[in-house]
Amino acid sequence: MGRRSLQASPEGIQIIKKALKRKKQSQTYIAGAVGCSRQTIWSLLQGNPTDCNVFMDVCSQLELNWEEIVELESSEPEQNESQNIDALVREVRQQIQPYIQERCGKMRVLDMTQPIGLGEIYTSVNILEKITGRRGLELAELTREVSPEKFERFCLGDVRERRVPGLEAVEQFSKLMILGKPGAGKTTFLKHLAIQCIGGKFQSDRVPVFITLKDFAETDGKPSLLEYISRLAAIPPYQGRANSL
Repeated sequence: MGRRSLQASPEGIQIIKKALKRKKQSQTYIAGAVGCSRQTIWSLLQGNPTDCNVFMDVCSQLELNWEEIVELESSEPEQNESQNIDALVREVRQQIQPYIQERCGKMRVLDMTQPIGLGEIYTSVNILEKITGRRGLELAELTREVSPEKFERFCLGDVRERRVPGLEAVEQFSKLMILGKPGAGKTTFLKHLAIQCIGGKFQSDRVPVFITLKDFAETDGKPSLLEYISRLAAIPPYQGRANSL
């Protein structure tokens, strides 16, 4: 059931009162039968939330179906909360958009004096699910996979692991660690991801944040991660319920 307390509907209260009269039982008697105070029974009959075990015991004592007595839970609060979160996401996306455009929209390439637009240099990225260089193989497995003539090229030839398009990998896994050699395109891919997200082309219901760990670690005052993000994007710290953005 998942609810710690239950309350009777207006119709349910009348049903309980009629059952008390029919059985000629007082509130004090019912309280003693279920092991609670008379005040608890009085509160239940006022339509106030009551411990779910007490509520069901009272109904059982009166030979009533508690499901016919209880006030049905309204879905309106959940809908309002969802709407509030959606509005918050839209607001934060608008506030953080200038920062993402400035931080991720351009790249500096080698010795070029001027940065170049990310869209001019980005190419689609494929990701390996497993790191081939960290496979543990026995000698017999090594000799089966490669001939002695080509042993010096072992692990340098064709890639046999399944390749996953970068955006597909982000869709598939909620947490990712992207590894690669210098210049392999890790930073470019992450910036592309942030630009696509803030532009509404990829997971537009989320808020992208791009953080350089070196800058974060060297920030004066050692702020928390949320404080640091708020400073970067000039976003007032959100004091409400935490949510994955």
